[in-house]
Amino acid sequence: MLSTDAQIRYLVQWFHEWSDLQRSDFVPILAEKYANKAYVNGIVNSIANVNCQEKPMSLFECRVKLFREWFSQWSADQKESFLKQIKEIDSGFADKLNAELQNGISENHENGEGVLED
Repeated sequence: MLSTDAQIRYLVQWFHEWSDLQRSDFVPILAEKYANKAYVNGIVNSIANVNCQEKPMSLFECRVKLFREWFSQWSADQKESFLKQIKEIDSGFADKLNAELQNGISENHENGEGVLED
């Protein structure tokens, strides 16, 4: 099993590789993990995507799945360190994440687009 530091390094590297669209898809996923309350968008999108997929998961979906599995094992300090690193890489992403955490609705959700979920 990878150490938490290694997990965070992988995720930061993957974040560097992601397109703007993938980063936008990651905003509500990350917000769900950092929100201190029930996150309605995450629940709704999770229910919306319960069906079985006929195609294999994309590399992005696999990485998000690993993020979800790893995140729950991290300490509060490790979670904050990861968030700080991500925000330093992309200030626009940080702004979107802060808006998502404050409002619970991102710009992508206003037009009814779905969010990647397990």
